[in-house]
Amino acid sequence: MPDISQLHFIRPWAWLLLIPVAILFWLYKSKGQQQAGWAQLIDEHLLSWLMPKSNQHNRNKWRTIYLLLFWLVAVVALSGPTWKQLPQPVFSSKASRVIVLDLSMSMDAQDIEPSRLARAKFKIRDLLELTKDGQTGLVVYAGDGFILSPLTTDTDTIDNLIGALATNIMPIMGSKADTGIKKAIELLSNANQVQGDIIWITDGADNRELENITTHLENTNYSLKILAIGTAEGAPIKMQGGAGFVKDNRGNIVIPKLDYSKLATFANSTDASLTSLTVDNTDVEILAQQRINSMQDQVEKQDLFADAWEDSGYWFVLLLLPLVLLSFKHRNLLGCIFVVVLGTSLPLNQAKANPIEKLFLNKNQQGQQLLKQEKFDDAYQTFEDPQWKAVAAYRNGDYQTAKEAFNQTEQPNSAINYFNQGNALALAQQYQQAIDAYNQALSLDPKHEDAAFNKKVIEDLQKQQQEQEQQNQEQQEQNQQNQQQQQDQQQEQSDSETDDNEQQQQQEQQSEQEQQQQELTEQELQDQFEEQEKDQELEQWLRRIPDDPGGLLRRKMYQEYRKRGANQQVDKTW
Repeated sequence: MPDISQLHFIRPWAWLLLIPVAILFWLYKSKGQQQAGWAQLIDEHLLSWLMPKSNQHNRNKWRTIYLLLFWLVAVVALSGPTWKQLPQPVFSSKASRVIVLDLSMSMDAQDIEPSRLARAKFKIRDLLELTKDGQTGLVVYAGDGFILSPLTTDTDTIDNLIGALATNIMPIMGSKADTGIKKAIELLSNANQVQGDIIWITDGADNRELENITTHLENTNYSLKILAIGTAEGAPIKMQGGAGFVKDNRGNIVIPKLDYSKLATFANSTDASLTSLTVDNTDVEILAQQRINSMQDQVEKQDLFADAWEDSGYWFVLLLLPLVLLSFKHRNLLGCIFVVVLGTSLPLNQAKANPIEKLFLNKNQQGQQLLKQEKFDDAYQTFEDPQWKAVAAYRNGDYQTAKEAFNQTEQPNSAINYFNQGNALALAQQYQQAIDAYNQALSLDPKHEDAAFNKKVIEDLQKQQQEQEQQNQEQQEQNQQNQQQQQDQQQEQSDSETDDNEQQQQQEQQSEQEQQQQELTEQELQDQFEEQEKDQELEQWLRRIPDDPGGLLRRKMYQEYRKRGANQQVDKTW
C-alpha cells in the first residue's frame, strides 16, 4: 500500500497553474449571479423570451465544469505526485589515475613562490576538483616509493592527506622517481585496471631513473602525464628549521635546476604528455584530459544504488481520457491541446518507462530503452535491426550470437563489421578466427588502427598460451619421470635401510624439537624487544603530535620501509 505520509510533489510549481482556474471560476460565478438577479424580477415563462441566451448559458455551464475539472486533474498530473522510492543503479566512469608526487628535498626550493612543493599541492587539489569521476590514487617518493592512498572514488580522502605532505616525512632521502612510477603501475595492475593515467609531478630526474621508468612502462597500456615544476635558474634548498642550506659532499650549496629539455626528450620517447607549471589552470586541465577507450564504454554500473522518487503523475493522465472524449463531443478543442502538451511535458522515469511510452516507440526504440536498462536479452528479442541485435548480444556476453548477427547486417563485408566480428570472436576465445576477421578489416581499411592493435594483442595472447601449454606439457612429463625414478629408488632402499631410516627419523625429530625450542626462545625475546620499541616510539609519537601533522604518514611509511628490509644507499639525497 502507498504510504500517504510520504506524499509530496516533484514539481510543486505546477500548482501555480490553478490561478487561471480560480479567475475563470470567479468570472463564471459573477455571470451566474447577474442572471440570477433578473430571475427574481421576471417570471420564468417570460425570462426565456426576454433572455434567449439563457439556454446557451446552461450548456456553457457544463462545458465550464468540464474545463475546470480537466484543468485540475491536469495540474495534479503535471505536479508529479509521488509517495514511493525506487532504487536506481549509480553509474560512474571507469577512468583511473594515480598521482605520483616528488617529495625529494629539491621540492623545497623556493625558485617558485612559496615553494615547488607548495605549488604542487595546490595543483593536486585543483586536479581533484576536475576529476571527481573515476578512481584516483596517490603515490609519493624520495629515496623509495610509497602508496599513500589506493584507488578510490572518494577524492576527499586524498585531499585530507595533501596538507600533511612534506619532504621530511619520507623515511629515506633521495630522488628515485622510478620507484614512484613502479608503485603507480603496481597500484593500477593490482586493481585490474588495463588502462589508466599516471600523473607524475616532479622537478626532474636523472638519466638512469628515466631509463628505468621507460622499462617499467613497457608492455603496459598506461599513459604517463608529466607536470614539470621549477625554473632553469633554480634556487638553494633551505634546511629544516632554517639553519642554512643543503650542501653536497664537497660542501657546495646545492641549487637544483629544472632540465625541461631532458624531460621533453623523455616524453617524446615514451609517448608521454609534458606540461609546465602555469599561473592559471591550463596545466591542470591538460592533466585531467582522459584517453578514450575504443574497445569499451568509459561508463560502468556500480553495485551502488541511489533512491529516486517514482513519478506517478502519468496515472492521472489516464483520468483525463473520459474528459477528452467529452471535449470531443462538445467540440472543446482546448482540452485536446492541453492533453497533448501535458503528455509531451511529463518526463519519463529513467529507470522504468511508463506503459504509454510503448504506444509511441517502434521496436528498435524500445530495444534501445531496454539496452540502457541493461536488459540485454530482452533487448535482443525486441530489436528488429540486425546491427542492434548484434550489439545487444555482444553486451550480453553471447559473442557467438553477436558474430552471427553482425553477418546479417546491411553491410556484412565492411571494415567496421569485420572489426566488430573480430571483437566478438576474441571475447569468445576463438582467437584464430578473430585474427582472420581483423585481417579482413585491415584489407578493406589498412589505416584501421584499432583493428591492427587488437590483432597484435590477440596474436601475443595466442603465442603466450601456446608457450604456456608447451611448458605445462614438458613439466608434466618431467614430473612423471621424476616420480617414477623416486618410486624405483624407494623400492630398492625400502628393505635394506629400514632400521637406518628409523634411527635417522628419531635423530631428526630430536634435532627439530631442540631447534624449535631455541627458535621459540629467540622469537619471544624478539617480540618482547619489538613491543618495547613500539611502546617507546608510540610515546615519542604522542608527544610530538601537536608540532608534527605529517607524523602519521611518516610512521606509516617508516614501518613499511622496515618491512621491506631495505637498507639502500643513495648517491644524491636531494
